[in-house]
Amino acid sequence: MIQTSSPTTLADALVTAREAACLTQEDLAERSGVSVRAIRNLETGHTSRPRKQSLLLIAKALGLPPEEVGRLMRRPGAERQQPPPGLVPAELPAAPRHNLVGRKAHVDSLRAHLSATEHGDTGRPAVVVGPPGAGKTSLILEAAHGVRDRFPDGQVFVDLHPGAASTPLTPDEIVPRVLRSLGAGPAAGHPEEAAARLRDALSRRRVLVVLDNADSEAQVRPLLVDGSRSAVLVAARRELPALTAQFRRHIGVLGDGDALQVLEDLLGPARTGAERSAASLVLRFCGRLPLALHIAGLWLSARPHRSLRDLADRLTQEQDRLRFLHIGDLSLEASVAACHSSLPAPVRGALQRLRTVNGDFDADDMVTHVTPSRGLAADLLDELIDRQMVHAVGPTADGRLLYRLHDAVRQYVAYGPVGSRHPDRVAGQIWLPRQAVDSGRKEA
Repeated sequence: MIQTSSPTTLADALVTAREAACLTQEDLAERSGVSVRAIRNLETGHTSRPRKQSLLLIAKALGLPPEEVGRLMRRPGAERQQPPPGLVPAELPAAPRHNLVGRKAHVDSLRAHLSATEHGDTGRPAVVVGPPGAGKTSLILEAAHGVRDRFPDGQVFVDLHPGAASTPLTPDEIVPRVLRSLGAGPAAGHPEEAAARLRDALSRRRVLVVLDNADSEAQVRPLLVDGSRSAVLVAARRELPALTAQFRRHIGVLGDGDALQVLEDLLGPARTGAERSAASLVLRFCGRLPLALHIAGLWLSARPHRSLRDLADRLTQEQDRLRFLHIGDLSLEASVAACHSSLPAPVRGALQRLRTVNGDFDADDMVTHVTPSRGLAADLLDELIDRQMVHAVGPTADGRLLYRLHDAVRQYVAYGPVGSRHPDRVAGQIWLPRQAVDSGRKEA
């Protein structure tokens, strides 16, 4: 039982209560579900801003009566310092629901990692990598919304390469952007001064910073502060190998069952079950990409009079798939184009040459079709893999390692942007051949 006759601190009170219960720190951790590290930090006074939920779990594990719990929460050291009013950003966009089927394990692991930062596991950014249309943004937003209560000083969201921007944000643009969100705008002077102010702000607060469309380690590095209880969550268009100790999750296309679930969630199992063969074709033509499947499902749900066979027929011709996988402000082509536009010129050139390769290819094909230099061919192949344009598909019987362009990437480089192929297309509308338009006018 905690002695209340003397003005003891929270740390002293916790030690007294634990010893009175004849528990070790390890015993208390097992009973409460709070980590040993967190309990140790509380008892030594190293946690300046303890979470109320952690204290309540510890109090329950110690068997304290309600009145003792109340006194515990009022002990010196238990008060959470509050940030200045009006300086708690809540910038997270709504989490899109369409790309989350089959991603629960990833969401859970990201939330667990982000929650661990409150117990001192800091300095490790969580990074999600995957090809265009795989649902990276949806995944990080879903994970971020689930841990908002663990970051009471705010959540900052920055799109590092907005769709309307021709170039990604630089570190010198990112730092003042985050500082403004935290209400600690940089003083005039050298960018290093702003970076120092940002490190200071993040070290003093518990903030979640979510970065979308990252293209380089340099964009993320200014936000990493050792010893901070803030956290950084990143959706990256490419591998970020120079970020040491990152908590990395790679996502790709969905399995057949999860891909079908996306359609069933939008159309209902009865409608998809009635046309199972056509549904299978839609899954294949969409490459089992979450974004493509969601667009296909929305197109059908808005047209209850159309069948899945109608959509499968529209997607049969590969050169037209990107044109049809577009509804409202959702576009698979736009997702691929954004990643393609950020590629260095030599990598774009390698992609253009690879469009002539039928099916899978190996390192020898890179030498034949891309560059005669084996060293340069290997470097370009590594860059294509890092940038999520190409993926390995496994060795052949004779031991050759084969690679493949992601389906949507291959269609984009093989047939070009939709607008360049169909100048008569109006944004947001389905393009029709000129003869069909003329025919329609005559019939009218």
